[in-house]
Amino acid sequence: MIKNFCSLIALDIDGTLAVKMQNIPPTVIHYLTTLHQQGAMFVFVTGRTFEFGHQVLKELPFSYYYAAHNGAILLSMPDRRVIIKNYLDGSVLLSMEKICESTSTDFVIYTGLEGNNLCYYRPSHFSPNLRYYLEKRRQSFNEEWIAVKNFKEIPFKEFPSIKCFGEEETAQYVAERMEKNLELHAPVIKDPFGEGNYVVQATHSQANKGYALRQLIDQLGYEGVVIAAGDDLNDLSMFEQAHIKVAMADAPLQLKAKADIIAPPASSLGIIKGLEEALAQ
Repeated sequence: MIKNFCSLIALDIDGTLAVKMQNIPPTVIHYLTTLHQQGAMFVFVTGRTFEFGHQVLKELPFSYYYAAHNGAILLSMPDRRVIIKNYLDGSVLLSMEKICESTSTDFVIYTGLEGNNLCYYRPSHFSPNLRYYLEKRRQSFNEEWIAVKNFKEIPFKEFPSIKCFGEEETAQYVAERMEKNLELHAPVIKDPFGEGNYVVQATHSQANKGYALRQLIDQLGYEGVVIAAGDDLNDLSMFEQAHIKVAMADAPLQLKAKADIIAPPASSLGIIKGLEEALAQ
């Protein structure tokens, strides 16, 4: 049983370790490296794609665990050994079409690591304004989206996640029906790209940040302190598995209400202060 590590630290990436859509600052990399040398283990957990996290984390000079798509896949890095995989089955697509048909939005299928991170979507099913927004977002995030007329053209039978985009009311409507009708995990978060839009990321019912963290703890036989830090509502499940919870200052009130420590925002390298306080406890 692993008992000699000072802590297992679970960290969101975008908005926690780094300012949204940017790399981890060198000062933060140095701090994390020092903690690792002192015996800390790290698991980085993101709602974004494998490739996004890999590009951000590749500067870290130590081994770590990495969960993408809100925990749909968990790997050890840098060897990319898959530890957990809970993907959606293609049978959900017809039900998803019915959920979205009365709205101005549709859904995008993220194929993940096995699909070279390609995304499939139906442009004609989005309103013109949303289609324009998504094109700018796609370019900014450097994601490769493949336009199809229908999802029967997709050469995959399973995939890590589905995303819907839109105004808050639409996002909440879609998320509620995903969870009620399909029993999916579908948190609603503010789109990090901005402009007042929201993202619903649907994954398997056993694919969330907290479940991935719990599975890692169990597989390692880890019995020490678990620290978790995040900045959005998809980090709530991760907080449930942690002894000490760190929320960034710009996180939603619902997340901060669950936190033991409120850290300055990522733009102020707040994760360093947050982890210092957590480790002092």
